[in-house]
Amino acid sequence: MLPSKMQVNKKLLPIKGHYFFFNAGTAPLVPYLTTYARQLGFSSTTVGLIYTVLPICGLIAKPLFGVIADRFKLQKSIFILFQFVTIISFSAIYFVPHNRPKINVELNCGPAGTVLTSCYKDSPSLDCKIQATGDLNVTSTCKMECNMGNPRMWETVCEYWHLPQYCYSNTDRIRYTSHVTNVTLKDDCAYFSANSVILDGLKFTPRCRIGQNYVDVNEPCSLNCTNENLSSVIGREKANMTCVDRHLNYRLCTNSSLADLTKQNIESDCQADCVLDKKTPWRLMEICEGWHADVTETCYPKTSNDEPFPSKLSFTATLKLSSMISVENCVYIKLKNIIMDNGTIHYPYCEMKTDYQNTSQLFESNCEMNCDNTMVNEIFEESQESTEVEESSQFTSQFWMFFMFMIISWVGQAVVVTFADAICFNLLGTEVAQYGKQRLWGSVGWGIFSFLTGFLIDTFSDGAYKDYTVAFVLMFVFMMGDVIVSCFLKTDSTKMSLNILGDVGTLLTSLPTFVFMMWTVAVGLCTGLLWNFLFWLLEDVSRLSCDSVMYIKTLQGLVSAIQTFFGEIPFLFVSGYILKKVGHVKMMSLVLFAFGVRFILYSFLTNAWWILPIEMLQGITFGMFYPTMTSYASIVSPPGTETTIQGLVGAVFEGVGASLGSFIGGQLYHHYQGWITFRIYGIGSLVCCALHLTVQYVFKDKIQRVGLSQGYVSVFRNEQQNDMVFMLQDMGDRNS
Repeated sequence: MLPSKMQVNKKLLPIKGHYFFFNAGTAPLVPYLTTYARQLGFSSTTVGLIYTVLPICGLIAKPLFGVIADRFKLQKSIFILFQFVTIISFSAIYFVPHNRPKINVELNCGPAGTVLTSCYKDSPSLDCKIQATGDLNVTSTCKMECNMGNPRMWETVCEYWHLPQYCYSNTDRIRYTSHVTNVTLKDDCAYFSANSVILDGLKFTPRCRIGQNYVDVNEPCSLNCTNENLSSVIGREKANMTCVDRHLNYRLCTNSSLADLTKQNIESDCQADCVLDKKTPWRLMEICEGWHADVTETCYPKTSNDEPFPSKLSFTATLKLSSMISVENCVYIKLKNIIMDNGTIHYPYCEMKTDYQNTSQLFESNCEMNCDNTMVNEIFEESQESTEVEESSQFTSQFWMFFMFMIISWVGQAVVVTFADAICFNLLGTEVAQYGKQRLWGSVGWGIFSFLTGFLIDTFSDGAYKDYTVAFVLMFVFMMGDVIVSCFLKTDSTKMSLNILGDVGTLLTSLPTFVFMMWTVAVGLCTGLLWNFLFWLLEDVSRLSCDSVMYIKTLQGLVSAIQTFFGEIPFLFVSGYILKKVGHVKMMSLVLFAFGVRFILYSFLTNAWWILPIEMLQGITFGMFYPTMTSYASIVSPPGTETTIQGLVGAVFEGVGASLGSFIGGQLYHHYQGWITFRIYGIGSLVCCALHLTVQYVFKDKIQRVGLSQGYVSVFRNEQQNDMVFMLQDMGDRNS
């Protein structure tokens, strides 16, 4: 047998279990949904707008379903129904398509090779990623689709990338003038050496290439020479183009007397008409490239049947990550090779143009890219985003899907949270001071699994682009556990108000309640910013250095763990004792003061890890705020209106306070970034604290008199007594 003071209250076990499982189920998602939205591509303004509307939906849902539950005694049924609503809507968010922006890079080709290029604005986090990637001695393959708006680009692709099949399929002959200066005999064949050629009116030295990866041109040509002896020997025979000592020659093997030509000093201009096989377009490529004659019209790219050139070129590029560098806010990475769809491997480079062109023009194209290395994608994506001037419309089908599922999940959570608190106070009866000891089990679940989820997300993700699958799995498992535990709750109410709306209306006309509601709105403003943009600020701070970018989700999870285990849980455990000693009124002012200090400290962060000690202030800003708000609402609630009042207070907190906090925070974050936003909120919170103290002092006697005259509770006793007495009266006698 346990000692009497250590007896387990079995009646309260299910509500403890609900708080644990519900918070363990929401912890893997709720803290990360704003950063998840950021990863989906939504701006701070859009996220602020979303989280402005969500609390308004809660503002409507909480009192609405609270009235229904109190009127028809359906607390448990509605409670479990909305747990299922939360599970389904959260799961649906996972299936919102990830329409990541297309990554555009410049492809620059030069004599030393081809590089991908993208320039960016100053970004310490991007410099960190470039440095970390450049230290990797591995390769990455990237799917590339490059714009080929200029047909002359195809000439480079054909001649220098050795892809002639794309652009010479309609060329079947080449005509030019060749200056022949020497004749030699070898293996019963005569070789006529060409000293120079004139193609399309331009003179070139007809060099050719022999060796690995090159082919002998070997095309038959009809020669009409000015030298009569040479012309008579050739006759109607065709001489084949060939290479001797890397120079163009014509090989002629006939029964005619060729030896006599070697005894003569042959020098002649010959009109050459050479037939090209369309099935071997690389022959012309070798001619144009060897002669450096790509400036001529003959060497212009041509397609079969004079069809237009394709507008894009697709291939797979192999990148050597160790070649990635950053120079003057531009990132460069070299292509090792490219692989075409048919599996052939090519080595892209571009030579200088011929002397007939005034400038040396390199191959340049804009390409869409998607690599198998997440970090490479992120580097070029972040570089691209940093230079975008105007934001595209974010109200896409993806946005509306995400927004709709968020609304449904928010309503589900709002109803569950409100009903849980009402059920908890109903089970506690007059022992409202024990609320914190029940609620702390929710913080235990939240702290453990928000941290674990952050660690697992980092573990299962490659780079800074995160895979949130594990978060959705954990959510589903624990939320289903919550449904099972909630089935064992006892929710019978012993009293019911015969005039719920009248009782609530009377309560709302009191001065103490009005002051309390204004305080709730002020705290909601601060909480809205904290919920939705603290992790944004943490990501921005982490980008100032290179040590925490890769582990940001783990750090965010650690933040949640510090908030709960070193902040919320200790204060929730002793919240009843502290409230008795300090009083609700002074605690309200202390919460606003703690928010002000906390936000101002955030505004000076330059190292993400310094956020951890600040998070212990969560003990006051939530660990004491939430029991203060809910216990006050429970105390002033006439019997039978508990769920309605809890819903109303929660709706004011979220629907007015958090909603405005999200909207204003999103706008400020967009225009002034996170540091300034949190500083503004911190100063505002301190101002609200001073106003609250002033109001309580000026209207102290009136508030005390009004509070006592309404007979709900003496929560406004003279603060000099430094005590608080909870006095619940039987409203049934008043209503009868």
